[in-house]
Amino acid sequence: MAKGDGGHPRMAADYPTSSSGHSQEGKGLKESAQEMASRASEAAGQMKEKAQDFVSGVAGQAHETWRSAREGMQQGFSQASQRAGDIWDDATGFIRRYPVASLAVAFGLGCLMGCALAALPRGSDDMAERMSRASS
Repeated sequence: MAKGDGGHPRMAADYPTSSSGHSQEGKGLKESAQEMASRASEAAGQMKEKAQDFVSGVAGQAHETWRSAREGMQQGFSQASQRAGDIWDDATGFIRRYPVASLAVAFGLGCLMGCALAALPRGSDDMAERMSRASS
């Protein structure tokens, strides 16, 4: 049989026909598989490093955001406390300058509160009555 006479394609292409050729092919496949496994392992390691870097970056950003928010809250509370102190100082200063007027205003506010509380509807619905209804 010659190469071009229509015989088997492997015979026509001069492929190795001995068993030693198959063992060399097996070794080549084994080396290729090991190389592919090595590359996959290396790629997985690189992906793991990138994921760790990403998580570390996100954690750093979260920490920075938390620190910034905490400082902002502390600053806000400090300003509110300072403002409340200023209002208190202003009120005490006003009372010291105008004690009679301040007393009259306090008395008037007390009377208004008393009238407002007296105007609230007082039904016969007191606590003892509600409790007795609930128990029956």
